[in-house]
Amino acid sequence: MKILSWNIERLKINKNAELDFIKKLISEENPDLIFLTETNLTIDFGTEYFSLNSIELPKFHENQKYKEKENRVSIFSKYPIIKMFQTYDEHTAICGKISTEFGQLILYGSIIGSFGGRGFHFENDLENQKNEVRKLEGNVIYSGDFNIAFSGWKYPSTKVINETKLFFENENLEILTKENEDCAIHIVMNKDFLNDKKVTNKMIKIDRKISDHNAVICKIEKLKN
Repeated sequence: MKILSWNIERLKINKNAELDFIKKLISEENPDLIFLTETNLTIDFGTEYFSLNSIELPKFHENQKYKEKENRVSIFSKYPIIKMFQTYDEHTAICGKISTEFGQLILYGSIIGSFGGRGFHFENDLENQKNEVRKLEGNVIYSGDFNIAFSGWKYPSTKVINETKLFFENENLEILTKENEDCAIHIVMNKDFLNDKKVTNKMIKIDRKISDHNAVICKIEKLKN
């Protein structure tokens, strides 16, 4: 199973060159699961993928202007989405269940703080998402733009980093992307689920003309007996 997560920085629907680059990169990686943030409802990866999307943003929302079809979070899955769950904010977080070769998995995709890693929106998202992830029953993939860098530049603060690490530790969750320097995009999974799996992680550097975030990819494979 290959998981890709990326913030594509509010792609505009008329930016064909950027869209072509994004779709080409993702197609070449051929992930089973795609988590996109700061995205657009016009993006489609064909009939091979099922999709789950946060709702379209209004033209003006939370003191910010948005273009047509912009949305904050989308998940594309080669596995059928068999159940959807309501979240605290239908613009900012989405959640669904899939059935895979490794059993059922709950996918939780989000942005923590749509305007960066400080202020009310960040603190509110972080608290609400912790509460929702804590209550999820079963194996979880929690991914998106956390606006937290666990390696490299201490963003947004050492306090937030340490508190978030402690939360994941207490919930028996592993940050698969924590060693990626200066990276706010993350993939988190249950430690128990990963016990008999091999995990490989890589980060793809992206030209800032496309996005100010790099893409992250984790590959999960069953260990051979």
